[in-house]
Amino acid sequence: MTEGFSASVVGRGSGLSVRWGKRAVAEMVFELPGDPVPGWEPDDEGARLTRSGSVTARLRHVRHERGWTTTVSIDNAGEDEAELPTVGFSLIAAPGWAGWSWTDDLDGFVVVAPVGHDAPTLVGWLRQGFLSAAQERPVYGVGPLADGQVESRGAAFHLAPEGGTLRPFGRHASTLEFGAVKGPDAVASRLPDWLPDLIVRDGDDLRFETPDLAVVAGPDAQVVLDDTAAFVIGAPGHREVSVHGVRGVHRLRATFAPAPQPFLADHVAAWKSRRPRTTSTATAAVVAAALARRGVWDAEATLDWLEHEDWLTREAPLGMAVAAIVAAETRDAALLQAACAAVLDAEPTPGLGIVGTRCWVGCLRAGLPRLDLTVLFDRYARDGGDPLLGLEYAVVRGAEEGKWGRVVTGLVNRLGSGLPGQPMGLSEADAGLAAAVLRLVPETWSTKPAAAAASEKTEALLLADYADGLHPEHEGLAWLLLGDVGS
Repeated sequence: MTEGFSASVVGRGSGLSVRWGKRAVAEMVFELPGDPVPGWEPDDEGARLTRSGSVTARLRHVRHERGWTTTVSIDNAGEDEAELPTVGFSLIAAPGWAGWSWTDDLDGFVVVAPVGHDAPTLVGWLRQGFLSAAQERPVYGVGPLADGQVESRGAAFHLAPEGGTLRPFGRHASTLEFGAVKGPDAVASRLPDWLPDLIVRDGDDLRFETPDLAVVAGPDAQVVLDDTAAFVIGAPGHREVSVHGVRGVHRLRATFAPAPQPFLADHVAAWKSRRPRTTSTATAAVVAAALARRGVWDAEATLDWLEHEDWLTREAPLGMAVAAIVAAETRDAALLQAACAAVLDAEPTPGLGIVGTRCWVGCLRAGLPRLDLTVLFDRYARDGGDPLLGLEYAVVRGAEEGKWGRVVTGLVNRLGSGLPGQPMGLSEADAGLAAAVLRLVPETWSTKPAAAAASEKTEALLLADYADGLHPEHEGLAWLLLGDVGS
């Protein structure tokens, strides 16, 4: 249909299968209320028609030279007011593609961008109606689809407001316009002019220059007016801000990222009240990394807590990282060498290069023979596997950019580049590790600015997730901290 993208109707009219050339790009499913109308046959544009009582729902796809539009319309043919039914839309990105979305009910988009290969980006803009994410918090996590199943690359959306009504003979319609853009950053230029950067650093405020719109803050946030500007101040975490205008209410998620040091110190103090044996390896890795960067209130007590467990028995790379930090803090050469041996014996897995680099730095500081990381690099070269794993080893060994620039761009796409919003089903662990690897991209690579911006954005969103207590595990936070290999 556009720039090599094509879409075909599947699932008895309820879905779209999108391809780019011969590559699968995404599967879309539209949930309409009621049952199919007997005797109705689909045509080139009308894909599905259902009815429930006086309410009729129609799904249409209209091709045009730039792509296609998808419209879901709900009509009330009765003389009485009717409840607006649930209208759902789910999208699953195919392997090799990553999804990202941003919605505020009245504006929004969905993006499907390539990961690790050259291709345009598919974008679907809300042109009329309503669009909201079925799961807005946490930012990182696997979201439920319309049928209740879970898909790691998918997300679900509402195309009609929950709890709404249809007046007699009234209609609700939502239209998504799909087309191709060069990359995710091309989408940013089409965002509403009044929309500020929705990520706020510690001590800063969110500024709206919207004299014709009313700004209302949700819980744990407040609005301060100054002439024509509205400043929103919020507690650390994700906060709701509503912007009221002639079109209705734009519901925004503003992110107030906490400062890492006091945030970590408070949490480490709480976690130390548990026994180390009952603490997850990821949480212990956060405690150890916070200690290494002097981000704890009581360093001596923190180290004593860590020494009560043999973290190498946990086997995972995070356990090796904890052991390496404890060894560095206690100047235990035997423990550090044991951690190095565990790294060299482990099978290649994302994060192992970061842990190995920490061990290498620890040996250098302790005056021990340096860990020979080429063993890991050679093992990856023979394996050829995961692009993230390959990029991790490339950046820690100081390789030339070459083919790795494409992998960086794919990882940036997975993290939404510079766009507001959230990924489709990216876990907090994967997000934290991706941000840590991107932070290590060499300054000499042309992709460094995009990598640094995506890493910084991801860190802020993750910290806000943790500030709201939205992740019981802390693997993403552990990788964020361990990626600062100089600490």
